[in-house]
Amino acid sequence: MKTFLFDMDGTLTEPRKRMSQMMCRRLGDLQKLGHTVGIVSGSDLDYIMEQCHLIYEIPGLDFDRLDLYPCNGTKHYRLGLQGRPIKLYEKSFREHVGDEVFSTLVFSLASELSLLGMEPYSRIIPLTGNFINYRGSMINFCPIGRGASQEERSQWVVLDREFKIRKSLATRLAHLFKDERIVFKLGGDTSIDIFPTGWDKTYVLKNFQENEAVYFVGDKCDNLGNDKELYDAIKLRSNGESFKTSGPSKTIQIIEKLILS
Repeated sequence: MKTFLFDMDGTLTEPRKRMSQMMCRRLGDLQKLGHTVGIVSGSDLDYIMEQCHLIYEIPGLDFDRLDLYPCNGTKHYRLGLQGRPIKLYEKSFREHVGDEVFSTLVFSLASELSLLGMEPYSRIIPLTGNFINYRGSMINFCPIGRGASQEERSQWVVLDREFKIRKSLATRLAHLFKDERIVFKLGGDTSIDIFPTGWDKTYVLKNFQENEAVYFVGDKCDNLGNDKELYDAIKLRSNGESFKTSGPSKTIQIIEKLILS
């Protein structure tokens, strides 16, 4: 039996969109061959469940062999026979770094958001709300706010590509907190994921023995991307393989290649 791990945004779905019927069926095809499927996302459980809504309508998926790993795998849920998420473990960012460091970090994020308002392009940033989202085992920092519409997200993507806003923020914050061993990674198209060193997506590998066959498919596998560490780590394992995708259509092609082989 093999385990196939997938990133969510940009891999199983378009960013913040729901999983397609075809994707649900292909994941079910992997299970029919006796394999286990896992979703490893920087998002928390509520977002994953929202995007996976169709799994309850498409027959053929075995909930007992569908594992959800929110927040880079620092949380683990199994859907169980009735499809209700059952928590197996959860880590705490605040407990790990302590109240003082945690508070300093949150105030620093607020300060960086304020400084962003002094940039010449600040007046065309589509600001919404929920800029700092604490997820228990990580923080998601979104300079435009998690409440952005698809149109506002698209506007931001253009700005971010031109001015490298998130990359500059992440680099500056990483320098400020280098002594605290806190990592800042670009998440999806709009956010920065923040967590202790070692709590990247390789955390999910704690659930597997070294000789277990583990495969991974992700899209953000380069530089500051939040799939890079897991992508690289699985390539080094004796049993398994990593794949880089450009989107859900490419992911389906990768799955079909694995099934056929």
